[in-house]
Amino acid sequence: MNISSNSRAWANLIQHHEKYVDLSLRNCFKTNSKRAEQLSFSCGDLWIDVSKQLLEVETTELLFELAEEREVGRFFDDMFRGDVVNLSEKQRALHIYLRDPKIDDGEMFGDVSEEAHENLERMRELAEKLENGSLVGASGKRIRSVVNLGIGGSHLGPFMAFEALREYVNPEVEVRWSSGFDLADLDDALKGLEPESTIFIICSKTFTTNETLIAADNAKEWLLEGLGGSWDEELTHEEYETRCLSQMFAATSIQKNALSFGIRQENIFRFSETIGGRFSLASPVSLGLILSIGYENFRSMLDGMHLIDEHVRENRRNVPLLLGLIDVWNRSILGSNSLAIVPYSYRLRKLVPYIQQLMMESLGKSVSQKGERLGLETGGAVWGASGTDAQHSFFQLLHQGTESIPIDLIGIVVLPDDSQLHLGLATHRENLISNLIAQAEVLAFGNSLEENFDPHLKFKIVPGNKPSTVILAPELSPSILGQLVALYEHRTIAIGAIWGINPFDQWGVELGKKAAVQIANELYTENWERNFDHDSSTKSLMTRYREWYNSRR
Repeated sequence: MNISSNSRAWANLIQHHEKYVDLSLRNCFKTNSKRAEQLSFSCGDLWIDVSKQLLEVETTELLFELAEEREVGRFFDDMFRGDVVNLSEKQRALHIYLRDPKIDDGEMFGDVSEEAHENLERMRELAEKLENGSLVGASGKRIRSVVNLGIGGSHLGPFMAFEALREYVNPEVEVRWSSGFDLADLDDALKGLEPESTIFIICSKTFTTNETLIAADNAKEWLLEGLGGSWDEELTHEEYETRCLSQMFAATSIQKNALSFGIRQENIFRFSETIGGRFSLASPVSLGLILSIGYENFRSMLDGMHLIDEHVRENRRNVPLLLGLIDVWNRSILGSNSLAIVPYSYRLRKLVPYIQQLMMESLGKSVSQKGERLGLETGGAVWGASGTDAQHSFFQLLHQGTESIPIDLIGIVVLPDDSQLHLGLATHRENLISNLIAQAEVLAFGNSLEENFDPHLKFKIVPGNKPSTVILAPELSPSILGQLVALYEHRTIAIGAIWGINPFDQWGVELGKKAAVQIANELYTENWERNFDHDSSTKSLMTRYREWYNSRR
């Protein structure tokens, strides 16, 4: 059923919006002294305040009625039960079973749970070997450096978590991250590393990702060139190369293709294709993260994810669902074109690109799971930056621009290095939190009503009435990070269920990758004069590239 047709709950929301079309946050707080209390919620260890969103308390009731009509609870039940929820690919979505495999009773998901337990144990053992110095390379030298090669979900999530949890990183282990084709990226990751003491992780769900495999080939050349001749005179050069690759490369994938690359079976960490790339942070794609922060900290992050999973499982009217419903309200009814994410923490600066992939790849659809055209706006842009940098970058647009852009403001109450950082008379933490709270207040209420201003100074008017959600966390620990990730995951899935779209596929991405392979093959063919089937612009760009490329060879 199309959400905007034959829907009583949707009709009620439209009628409600017409009634409060000129809703004023200033008046809302004046007339309801309990508004903040009524629209603030605890979720795990997180505190979420949506009282500065452009809605009434009554609006949330109508939104929950929409969720009931759209059977969002049933969708989550199906997902938790392991039914097929990714209809276009006929797949289950079992990423939740990686957070706490013990929740499976062994009857339906024995394969997934058994594999998850096995992977956790093997990754723990590898992390312990790296930490105690018993992990050695082909020459017998202790491994001290790890380079993770991946892109998309195989990079954004683990790298985000690595940056967020820097305070938990083992200082004796150097972990680097590289993604994409650009050799400069890989060169930067390899700078200063010693081939004899470096191992690589090829992180690719399908082990067919072009960007990652090309980077892996380049890494292999760097490694073999750096290792030089044979360390064992009894080995041929070919045998020595085989030993190097088998000992100094690991892979995380759903496929067995890694064996053909020369990686040993014991260094391949497989996981189910029911784990979507952007939902895979709890999977072996985080092997590099585990080798950096240690198994126990990773386990704590999984526990944080599981805490939010259980909140969603046990509560029909849960917080991630409410946040998703507010996103639907802002996008499909109020007409907001985007969502800004601003974490007031330097450590969380990579959270924005992670959430961009999570939400935009999941919700950037215009057709329902049943193949019907959606009759409303879906999948807006997600963007942002960290903290006070953002205030001096794009907050002017948020405050006085013509468009009303919802924003998530994420604050950490206690930072790991709180006792060491001071700025003036106030601690670094207090300055960050005071800026966050101040921005939420000014966005909501501005500075004054227009009639109170000198007509010659109206350019100073900050109108307010700009919506924001504040998410506070007591600290930035592995558990808290896991809770934040799961909060946004379930929020995203809830939006997909409300709109009736599939949050787990990405056919647009797949088509773009397929087209890129075709054009790459054509660009370098000797038979360049062949009349390839492309539009005039594409042909012109290809021709221009060939001319410049050949002139600089």
